[in-house]
Amino acid sequence: MFYPKSPFLKNPGIESQIFKRNSPEVKKILEWLCISPKHTTYRINLLKTTREEAKSYITKIIEAKFRKPPSIFLLDEVPEVLCISSIDEIPVFNPELKEVIVDIYCGSALLRGAHVYGPGVLAMNTGTQLNEKVNVFADLAGKCKKGTNVFYDCKEKVFIGIGITKMQRYQLYGKNVDSSGIAVEMLQVISGVPSLGDLSSDKILLQNLPSIVCSKVLNPQPDEVILDMCAAPGNKTSHIVELTKNENVVIAIDKINSKIEALKKKIELNQWNNVYAFCFDSTKGIDLTKTDKSLETIRNGPPFAPEAFDRILLDAPCSSLGNRPLLSSTISQNMLKSYSKMQKKLFENAVRLLKIGGTLVYSTCTIHQDENEEIIVWAKKKFDELKLVPAEPIFGGVAIETDGLAEKERSYLQRFCINNVQTNISTIGFFIAKFIKVKSSF
Repeated sequence: MFYPKSPFLKNPGIESQIFKRNSPEVKKILEWLCISPKHTTYRINLLKTTREEAKSYITKIIEAKFRKPPSIFLLDEVPEVLCISSIDEIPVFNPELKEVIVDIYCGSALLRGAHVYGPGVLAMNTGTQLNEKVNVFADLAGKCKKGTNVFYDCKEKVFIGIGITKMQRYQLYGKNVDSSGIAVEMLQVISGVPSLGDLSSDKILLQNLPSIVCSKVLNPQPDEVILDMCAAPGNKTSHIVELTKNENVVIAIDKINSKIEALKKKIELNQWNNVYAFCFDSTKGIDLTKTDKSLETIRNGPPFAPEAFDRILLDAPCSSLGNRPLLSSTISQNMLKSYSKMQKKLFENAVRLLKIGGTLVYSTCTIHQDENEEIIVWAKKKFDELKLVPAEPIFGGVAIETDGLAEKERSYLQRFCINNVQTNISTIGFFIAKFIKVKSSF
């Protein structure tokens, strides 16, 4: 298994900011952050295929590629989940091969089973031919110049695996080149995760297990009006649609226009007639002067009248310190502190937009305590109209000890970390909380 150095070497002091205490457990978690999850998960679109058909499709691909194929299994507790295990065959550096250097983001993706796409290639040796085996390294130092054509001499380059080239240098560098395709097809990576690329289609979608569980916790029902406050790229939005067979109204909001345009194309392609996407800042999503909560008005987009939605998913922008493997991080202490301020603004708007009796699910893909447990403590104190309830179905572990959280309340929350309830499934770091609104905010 792959253990690089601490990803926070460039920012000493960050590690002590992630948790409120230092302990052997914290050290283990920081090491865990650097390791790839052992499982790859896909979400099956049960409106377009069956579990058995999806498993058969993946099995044929894997058996054709691997001498000793990894195991594939389904989850009865979450019927739409398909899992692929890691493999035992781990590549060994071959000094006789030429090398390709990729950036840390590409390196992280490779350790999760991706192939190398052109934009991620920093260096390729002169004379490298098509379909030639190469050693692939990740540049942890961030000092490799784009287009380097000689061996990159650096102690902080890390061997990722072995691949076969699908592009040459002239296709990667220079003016007017289109390097968007696969540059190196990975054969094996040191994490043991099968190098399959993304097999997503209209029937299956590559998605992390906690993200799938998040929509299950929301538990959307037909004929409800649902708000996805920070929706891009729309994977949870699509899951909500599938869970209710497109029988509810879903409003999807994100403030990045390019992501919303991509989501709109997905909506049109899939003919989701009840899904409406808007480019908007959800911290400004409420208009306290509005009283019209009709579907016609809601379909026109934000800002909305108070208490207009039956369920709200707030998958909040965060520090992303759960996206394993974390090979490097340039996040500063000030930046780390800034996320909780934005999350509180979003949360406050979500509470005001939620109907009495409605459900609010809050989630992040970070292990940072300030963005997770501390947000829940803050919410409990600020909003007496909210009731914390179990975030079921529970697959993650309990929340960490935090002043203001009783032991029972910790068990209501899901923290995906080293010790998950489903110990046979290795995931990214994630956090999920669920609230019910018991009285009006006004």
